[in-house]
Amino acid sequence: MRRHTKARPKPPNVFTFFFLHYILSTMASHSVYLYRHIQTQQVLLDSAGRPVRLRKDLWRPLVALTGFSSSQSAQSVSDALLQRSKAYQVDMKTDAEHLQRPKRLRQVDEKDMVANSVTSLREALETVKKPMDKEQLLALWEQPHFVDLAGDKPWPAFVQHGQLELRNNRFVKDTEETQ
Repeated sequence: MRRHTKARPKPPNVFTFFFLHYILSTMASHSVYLYRHIQTQQVLLDSAGRPVRLRKDLWRPLVALTGFSSSQSAQSVSDALLQRSKAYQVDMKTDAEHLQRPKRLRQVDEKDMVANSVTSLREALETVKKPMDKEQLLALWEQPHFVDLAGDKPWPAFVQHGQLELRNNRFVKDTEETQ
């Protein structure tokens, strides 16, 4: 009886591995992206470019925050933003007034995260301000009125705002394409 053995793939050489690792780590690691669901207004955070499994017809970029000098500073902002979003969700789900509402209305409120995410982004940038004093960040917004959802406090001085340019009405344009 003959055994069928599959040919094992050759392991990649060390140069290929480190080159791919370098490319993937530097490609979009110095940016933070927020995407919003166009029907439910849920918000998704990504610090490495477009997440792989998003339906392109339902998710749109909310803001692209660029200009970080290192991936660590981008990661610290995304960590602070996640921490604030989780705290907001816990506060909302334990609020007595919120719990008295019917479940179908509570779910709508819990999913509507656009205004809270913009406020949390501003607060996250304020908390990590010390190491970022030398950086100038650029926040590119899908719609200009999202900037005003941050509340009464002004944005930090090191953040400039602009209009997000989309390709095919849903993908963030590369900087090389716009120049």
